[in-house]
Amino acid sequence: MEVVIDSNVLFRTLISGGDIIDLVFDKNLTLYAPKMLWIEFLNNKKEILSKSKLSNSDFSILTKLLLKRIKLVERQKYQEHLTKAKELLEGHEKDADFIALCLYKNCKLWTYESRLFKIGFGISTKEISKKLL
Repeated sequence: MEVVIDSNVLFRTLISGGDIIDLVFDKNLTLYAPKMLWIEFLNNKKEILSKSKLSNSDFSILTKLLLKRIKLVERQKYQEHLTKAKELLEGHEKDADFIALCLYKNCKLWTYESRLFKIGFGISTKEISKKLL
């Protein structure tokens, strides 16, 4: 199964751990993300560290593992889908790269945002878990 992973899902993975970690590392799941997600992730390191109670060392180890697990895609690969993504998002352009990547890969976005489900792109943790069983 292939999905694009949303920033909030990635952050929650580090902050809360639990079953979601198992899903992220499930060998039957291929994860994609716009390359810019990694910049956002690193920019939020302090917040993630404070909320997760991870040490700097554990954070670095988990970061390296996640970087190996998530296939980061350059914007130029899905660039042609950005206009359509922005139209679908009706002004909520912060998720345009994620939706454009979904259009490029023809897959869903693992997210918690209800408006992304409403436009037909969202897939929940529960749905992914069921499909992988």
